[in-house]
Amino acid sequence: MIRLARLSDLARLADIERSAGKRFLGTAMAWAAGDDPVPLAVLEQAQTAGLLWVAEAEDGQAAGFALTRSMEGDLYLAEMAVSLPQQGRGLGRALLLAVREHARAAGYRSVVLTTDRELPWNAPFYLRHGFSELPPARLPAPLAARLRLEEAAGFDPARRCAMVCPVAA
Repeated sequence: MIRLARLSDLARLADIERSAGKRFLGTAMAWAAGDDPVPLAVLEQAQTAGLLWVAEAEDGQAAGFALTRSMEGDLYLAEMAVSLPQQGRGLGRALLLAVREHARAAGYRSVVLTTDRELPWNAPFYLRHGFSELPPARLPAPLAARLRLEEAAGFDPARRCAMVCPVAA
């Protein structure tokens, strides 16, 4: 089940993010496995704004989440994570569908994100779900700035891309 996050969910989201990060071990982005989770204050702000969703496991506990924010008429998917033991069960797809539905209902033009081009659970996953890569010449200024921030944080710019999924009215 996908639902908006509750305050009581927030403490668990860092553990979900750390668990999901272990999937990067043994890849070109292995360093990301040790990244700090999203700060609690950011999660609280998104939860209050109705821009944070959780996927519940069979036991009713949060097993994944999608964190978004408004970005100049688009809805930016800032983070999506599913705990490693819960991956492969469709929770990421369901979270993505919830984000897209919210974007449509709230009047956003599209859902946008930045991701790795090569890892199967990154750009290839989003391509299968209606996203397309934005060429550098068509990057909106906020996404171009986001990619520059990621490069400064250590991401390989040759592997990074911005993607978009228009929202049908």
